[in-house]
Amino acid sequence: MSALTSQPVEEKNWRGFNVDSDNQTTNVEFPERITGPSAWDGKDMEAHPEQWIYHVTEQDIADIDQAVKHFVSLDLPLGEISQSNFPLTTFKQVILKQRENLFHGLGFGLIRGFPIINYERKEQAVVFMGIGAYIGTRKPQNGKGHVLGHVKDLTEGSTTKAVYKVDDPTTRIYATRKAQPFHVDGTDVVALLCLNEGQDGGLSAVISSHTVYNRLRELRPDIVELMKEAWLWDRKGEHGPDDTPYMKASPLVYFDQKLFTFWGPHFFETMTRFADVKIEEEKFEAMRYIQELCEREALNMKLQTGDIQFVQNYQILHARTAYVDRPGQTRHLLRLWFMVNQSESRWKMPFAKGDYNYEYAGEQVVPLEAE
Repeated sequence: MSALTSQPVEEKNWRGFNVDSDNQTTNVEFPERITGPSAWDGKDMEAHPEQWIYHVTEQDIADIDQAVKHFVSLDLPLGEISQSNFPLTTFKQVILKQRENLFHGLGFGLIRGFPIINYERKEQAVVFMGIGAYIGTRKPQNGKGHVLGHVKDLTEGSTTKAVYKVDDPTTRIYATRKAQPFHVDGTDVVALLCLNEGQDGGLSAVISSHTVYNRLRELRPDIVELMKEAWLWDRKGEHGPDDTPYMKASPLVYFDQKLFTFWGPHFFETMTRFADVKIEEEKFEAMRYIQELCEREALNMKLQTGDIQFVQNYQILHARTAYVDRPGQTRHLLRLWFMVNQSESRWKMPFAKGDYNYEYAGEQVVPLEAE
């Protein structure tokens, strides 16, 4: 892929870090195969949900509830929620174990059984953001500065309201009913809280990118080599006035004995809207091949109301199928993005120039409804 414009393209990864400052991410030897708990088999996981689902206990529910009541009693803005004002006791250890698993285990996990429908919307946000405070630091998810995101259809035919056009290349796919191909999000950890399952569809899927790497080494080593190159990714119009509308990042980076993966088909496919960019067909073919591979081998799950899903974005690709809503049964998930302190994740990061936080958006906001 090559840009035909004279404007320099920012060399950034999905967290916004410069990847050309030194040689630590290029010209390195990648492993023949990745082994360990991160390279798991999706169909084996489907058969053994006890390995990745934690069912809350009555004690857990009571602990979370007291923390909600404490925070609400302080009458603080939602953006100020933290471990100190959302004081978990026994359930804290459950969350810390989930965080450990994200970086030194499977890379994902699910908490099931919390009665979220017993709470009003603001309290639902308190539950989610309070639990999340034990994972990491919240990060804006879009150009509007939203730190609390809403995965909900806001396009033509929506059961609630239409804000975006479904075929607009700048529309973020989480605001549509369309299927989301396997991808990562632009942060260390993404969390989802299911408020409503919708009428039909919307199945969630996850797969280890380490497993995908192993399979590609066996079946299509040419794609592995292609993914070591820098690709261009559409920013969907969410950038500052002086920023380029797309960025450059390699889908695969190997650093400190760890494989870091960036993958976002919806941000690559729309690069065709830029007349100054030429895209090689082999990269489109690679993207199609990887999608088909993931569909065959991923762990599929149906998120239930009250489920909280955690995904670590460097080694897990996630997706969802298209879905159908009807009035009164509208699929709705809350979403949080987290940055995790390296002293807590115990991962060295290959990029050290700072994080792309949609700074141009200004103040961070916590919307209680999709917008």
